Amino acid sequence: MKKKLTVVVLALCAAIILLIFGISTGSLEQLIGDKYADVTGYFGDIAENEAVVILADGEQTEIHAIRPEGQADYYWPWEAAEEVLGSPLYIDEANDRGMIARAEEIWYFTPGVSGYDTEDGQHVDTAYTAVLHRDDGWYVSLNYLPQIMNLYLDAEHEDTKTIVAITDPSQPVADAVKPEEKEGGIKIRTEESEKAEVLKKVNKVYLLERGEEWSRVMSPEGYVGYAQNKELTEARELDFVQNAPVYTALTRDYKICLGWHQMSDASGNDTLADCIDQATAMNVISPTWFSVTDEKGNISSFASAEYVQQAHAAGLEVWGLIDNFTNQIDDKAFMSSTEARENMIRQLITAAKDCGMDGINLDFESIKQDEAVHYIQLVRELSIACRKNGLVFSIDDPVPMFSSYYNRKVQGQVADYVIMMGYDEHFSGSDTAGSNASLSFVETGIQDTLKEVPASRLISAMPFYTRLWIESYENGSLECQTLSMSDANAYAKEKQMEIYWDAEAGQNVAQLDTEQNLQKMWLEDEQSLTEKLQLIDTYQLAGGAFWKLGFEDKTIWSVIGQYL
Repeated sequence: MKKKLTVVVLALCAAIILLIFGISTGSLEQLIGDKYADVTGYFGDIAENEAVVILADGEQTEIHAIRPEGQADYYWPWEAAEEVLGSPLYIDEANDRGMIARAEEIWYFTPGVSGYDTEDGQHVDTAYTAVLHRDDGWYVSLNYLPQIMNLYLDAEHEDTKTIVAITDPSQPVADAVKPEEKEGGIKIRTEESEKAEVLKKVNKVYLLERGEEWSRVMSPEGYVGYAQNKELTEARELDFVQNAPVYTALTRDYKICLGWHQMSDASGNDTLADCIDQATAMNVISPTWFSVTDEKGNISSFASAEYVQQAHAAGLEVWGLIDNFTNQIDDKAFMSSTEARENMIRQLITAAKDCGMDGINLDFESIKQDEAVHYIQLVRELSIACRKNGLVFSIDDPVPMFSSYYNRKVQGQVADYVIMMGYDEHFSGSDTAGSNASLSFVETGIQDTLKEVPASRLISAMPFYTRLWIESYENGSLECQTLSMSDANAYAKEKQMEIYWDAEAGQNVAQLDTEQNLQKMWLEDEQSLTEKLQLIDTYQLAGGAFWKLGFEDKTIWSVIGQYL
């Protein structure tokens, strides 16, 4: 009996000791209820003086930030900071310096030196050494970036070497309904279950996805899991200082109706009257006046003050177009040269002022992914020149599915208008015949572009042309011809082609099946353009544009005038 009593007493004593220990260490829940997950290695292998950069969606970036010897800040490769965070820092390797294009000026950074130099040669000191040049590349201070852009860093953690980086000021955050001093009142679990292991207990979480009973959340350190909504307050926006530049815009308070006037030499200026004769709805004309001619940034020009005066007299603004269509030029060599970019911009602005035009239309096409960072720097720098000289700045882009790396987010910030070229769905190099600009293709392009560009700055460009497809039955070859609206109609009439409405494409299709081949055209006409023009109202866009003047049926302008 005494032995049994002794065992019971010892068990009670042990229980009391465990209870006291659990209360004093805050681990009682682990002893009697919740099981905590082993988070060893959750953020992977982190070397000394490194930190994992974690994004707002919980993604852990593969490239770690480093804290070099002798530096108090964490640094990240400038390409990663530009691509992932939208850092405005650009590296001018030829001149061994960093550059940041602000709204109306450029700052220059010497690697390893705090502060920056202005365009007029003044040095402005800062508490940060923004740029480092090491043997393995160029780095930008993560601690400095919040001073020049919208960026919030959550980096003060006792037990993890992580940096949560958030660029969206509206990032939703929730707090603990019942905060606890030691560990927190929100249990982040591995699954949507009270029996699931606990990753972390915190008093604040970033809301990644809100559900009915559970929400997907991220802790300030970067642990991603699920929390019960009953433990969370209502969502609030993350409050942090926004230091992105404020860009003044020269947008108009009416819908833009732009027509491109293509010309191959200066004699094209003499055809202005014919181009605008019946284009009553048009309020902007964009002549293809300028081309980059070499890697040094020199340009050719057909600009004419007389042309501008004539256009103005007709109530039209003139936005001169500059392209990169000279095939012999290495675009990367040109755009990566600060001197070449400056040379192009200087010549372009001088020509604009000399002839009195109202804006510049940038039409750089076929930009490769490794050229994109240099292209965006050109966009930033050209925007500064246009802003300072009162010129409307517009940019022509293909649909995003062909060029997601064009950084339309920056374009939508620094340009007055972004023009989505909603055509070339199928072109001469395509493997199969198809529409040049089906309705779904155009609408998807608009929707994707609006993810980065405000509707008030987006112009939808539509074609005045179609393509005739001829597929040979003998060898399967596919021939493609580009036809104007009038020529396409004339061809269909001459060949007595069958014409039917394709509701999915939003176009009339002309078809002729012969013994030798199958001929098809997805026509652009009043019906197809009406479908596309209605999207401008649906998405409250800034206007429409048309390629190219002279390819349209003259009657089409009455239809356009109903929408623009």
